[in-house]
Amino acid sequence: MWLRLLAALIMIVFLAPILLVIPLSFTSVSYFQLPPPGYSLDWYEKVLNSPVWIEVFSRSLFIGGTTASVSVILGTMAALAFVRLHFWGKKLFVPLILSPMVVPAVVVAIGLYRFFAPFKLTDTYTGMILSNAVIAIPVVFTTVASSLKGVDHNLELAAMGLGSTPVGAFFKVTLPLIKPGMISGALFAFSIVFDEPIISLFMAGAGTKTLPVKYWESLRTSIDPSIAVVSTVLIVMTVALFLIQGWISSRSAKMSYQKE
Repeated sequence: MWLRLLAALIMIVFLAPILLVIPLSFTSVSYFQLPPPGYSLDWYEKVLNSPVWIEVFSRSLFIGGTTASVSVILGTMAALAFVRLHFWGKKLFVPLILSPMVVPAVVVAIGLYRFFAPFKLTDTYTGMILSNAVIAIPVVFTTVASSLKGVDHNLELAAMGLGSTPVGAFFKVTLPLIKPGMISGALFAFSIVFDEPIISLFMAGAGTKTLPVKYWESLRTSIDPSIAVVSTVLIVMTVALFLIQGWISSRSAKMSYQKE
C-alpha cells in the first residue's frame, strides 16, 4: 500500500509542473496568472489562425515523420546486422550507434553543424532530416534489436527450407514478428525529433524553422498564453503517442500469449 502511495506522490511531483500549463492555456487575459481570472478559448483561436504557428507545426510534422521513416529503415538494418551477423568490431558497434544518446546534445549539434556546413546542408530539409536521424536511429535500434532477440531464428530457416529466399523469409516471417518493435521505435523517434530544440537551433534557418525553434524565439521576445497553448498541444500529442505505443505493446503481448 505504502509503495503505491509513494509511486503516486512521485507521479504528482513530476507531472504537476507540466499539467499547470493546461489551465494557463485557457486564460482570458494576456498574462500568466494561476488560477486564471477567467477562462476563454481566445488564445487557441489566435494560435490556430496564426499562419506562422501553423507553418512551423506542419514543417515539424513533415520533418518528424520523414525522419522517423528513415530511422526505422536504417535502425532496423543496424539491428538485423547486430543480432544476426558476426563481424569484426561487433563489440564496439553498440557503443558507437548509441553514442548520440549519451553524448550531450549540444556537442552532437556542434559536430553535425560542422559536418553538414561544408556540404551546404544547413537550412535545408535534407540536412534537418539527416541530422535528426542521428539521434532517432539509436532509439529504433534499441526497440527493434530487443524484438529481434525474441524471434526464433529457426522460423526463418524453416521458411527457407520450404523454398523461400532469405529476403522472402524476412518479409513473410521476421518482419510481422518485429513489427510492434518497429512501430514503437518509430513513435519514440517521432516524439523525440518533433520536440528536439538544440539540433534544430544549429541546423535550421529561416526556411526550415521548426516548432521548437519558433517556441524558443517566442520565449525570448514576448511571453503570452500562446506559449501555453502550444505546450498543451505538445502534451496532448505526447500522451496520445504513449497511449498508442502502450496499446500496440499490449496487443502484441496478447497475440503472443494466444499463440502459446
